[in-house]
Amino acid sequence: SLVGSRLFFSLGGPPVVAFSVLPFVREEVERARRRGADTRPFVSQLVQQQRAKQLAAARQRAASAGVAQEPEAVADGRIVGDEGGGGEGTLKLKGTSYGFLLREGSREGSRERSSREGHSSGDGGGAYDPYFLDDPALQSGKERMVLNLPGLVASVLPYVRPRALKAQLNEQWALKHQWVSRGLTLSKIRAAKASLLEWVLEANCEVSTAALAHVYFERLVLRRVVNKANRKLVAAVSLSLAAKWNEPESLGTLLAAVERHYSIPRATVFRSEFSAYAELAFDLRLEPGDIFPHFSRLLTQAERTPHDYLGEANFAEFQAEFLEPPADD
Repeated sequence: SLVGSRLFFSLGGPPVVAFSVLPFVREEVERARRRGADTRPFVSQLVQQQRAKQLAAARQRAASAGVAQEPEAVADGRIVGDEGGGGEGTLKLKGTSYGFLLREGSREGSRERSSREGHSSGDGGGAYDPYFLDDPALQSGKERMVLNLPGLVASVLPYVRPRALKAQLNEQWALKHQWVSRGLTLSKIRAAKASLLEWVLEANCEVSTAALAHVYFERLVLRRVVNKANRKLVAAVSLSLAAKWNEPESLGTLLAAVERHYSIPRATVFRSEFSAYAELAFDLRLEPGDIFPHFSRLLTQAERTPHDYLGEANFAEFQAEFLEPPADD
């Protein structure tokens, strides 16, 4: 075999051609596989706190039962030791409770929900605002000239290099959202959301699935569980939850796109879903008013019109629901 050797061609004198034969290695694929294998599942602080409470309760039960082993050292969720008469006994760990997330009807649940998402609307009201985190009007830099003419007010925007414009937009956004994790910028959030739309269109899935994923992703950002390091994983988990809710048959295709573009194994996505689901209060239902702004924006980015995308019959219902003003009583 010539693999690994060096060949020289000569016409009776000095070599005129020299080249090496190297084995073919999918370096980029292998490097992406190794990078994806290092991706750790997303575990939110909420889940960590509940697991810590479970562990503390297990320690207390173990101490009262006279069990010598520590709960962490026991596999399969059991504590094995001597109970009373010296025989081997088992003390099962109780399940972790997240019931406080479901008590939306009670005063305690409402207060908990408000404290979790009170900053989402910017006024402490606790309602999700699709324009609060990523305002589509934030497209121009801070350098502008306003001309006050008789009967006319005009703004002149000078040309700004893309890199400088991105820095200005990130700066304006950071001043408005100082509570966001350091390192997480507007450009990174928009890039993650753009990837979700790209994968949905590539898989020929519904644009509404991308809209749902955008809402879930923004709500997780508002919950302050997204940072620079895990933003891609959380975006992938948001897309997985949206696909399971909206069109489960497309889940495999979308996860294949996640593995191909982000190098995140689907096993990591699945192991991260519970934390995201818990942070969303185990509620994937959304109001039409929460989805519509994202859906309209995504259709514009995909260069489609609602009439062209939905068809005649569905567009009539869409127009009656969102576009026509409500009739006066």
